[in-house]
Amino acid sequence: MSETLPLIYNPIAGGGCERKARKAQKKLAALGCQAELLPTSGVGSATSIARRLAGAGAPRVAVAGGDGTINEVINGLALSDTELAIIPAGTANVLAMEMQVPLKIATACRLACESSSVTIDLGLAGSRYFALMAGIGFDALVIKNIIPALKKSIRRAAFPVTGLVTLIQKDLSLLQAAAQGHQSSGYFVIVANSRYYGGRFGPVPEASITDGLLDVCVLKGKKLQKMLNFWAAALRQNHVDASLADYFRTTAVDINCPGGEPVPVQTDGEVIGELPLKVSVVPAALKICSGRNDLD
Repeated sequence: MSETLPLIYNPIAGGGCERKARKAQKKLAALGCQAELLPTSGVGSATSIARRLAGAGAPRVAVAGGDGTINEVINGLALSDTELAIIPAGTANVLAMEMQVPLKIATACRLACESSSVTIDLGLAGSRYFALMAGIGFDALVIKNIIPALKKSIRRAAFPVTGLVTLIQKDLSLLQAAAQGHQSSGYFVIVANSRYYGGRFGPVPEASITDGLLDVCVLKGKKLQKMLNFWAAALRQNHVDASLADYFRTTAVDINCPGGEPVPVQTDGEVIGELPLKVSVVPAALKICSGRNDLD
C-alpha cells in the first residue's frame, strides 16, 4: 500500500493500547506504509472516525485495539468499500483469532499493509452491527458486572470469576427466541456469526462468518451444574448436548423476555441495551484483511 493508512486506537484502553499503536506505526513505516494515528475520544468516537474515513473513500482503515474498539470501527465501515485491518491489542482478540490475524504486532502489521481483503457477513442486533456474537442474558450480565480493576489485574480470568459470582447472586430470567417457525425457551441465548466466542472456543463450532446464517444456541436450564456443563462443551469446541441447549440456524431471530424483566444484551463483548431485540444477518457486509486461505 502506498497511501497513508489511518490507524484508529483508544488512548485510555488497558493493556498498553497506545504503546502498541505507536509500535505498530513504526513497524508499518518500516514496511513502506505510513500510518496516521487517530486516537478516539470517548464512546462512539471510533465509529464516527471510521464512518468519516469510509465516506471520504479511504481504501483501508486499521484499528489497534480489542474486540470492543474493533466493533465500534466495524459499525462505521459496514456496507462500505473500505477495508478493515486489525492490529490486535486487546484482552481476548477473538476476531483476530477468527480471521487468523497474528497476535504479534510486527506480523499483524505486515498483514495490514500487504494482504488483500476477504468479505464477511455481519450480524445486526437492533441497529448495532457485530462480527462475532450477540449474547443475551447471562454473559451480558457478566460483562455489565465485571470490575475494571479485576479485568486489568487478572485479564481473561476476570470473566469466569465474575460469571460464577453472577450465577450465585442473580436469578436468570426466562427468555424466548423465535425464528421462522422455530421457537425456543431458555435462560441464556447466544446468536453467533463466528465459531469463536471468548477465545479459541465456542458452543457453535460449525458457525461460519461467510455462510449467510446465524447460529443460535439457547441454554435450557439455569442451575450451576447445567451452566458448567454448557461451558465445558464450549471449551472443547463440541456442539452442546440437546438436553442442555437448543441449537438452530437462521437468518433472523426475535428474542424477548415474557416476564418483562430488564435483560441486557452484549455484542462483541460490549453491553448495548436490553430486550426485546431482533437479530439478523447482513451477508457480505464487511471487507477485512485476513490470514485465512479458506475465505478467499
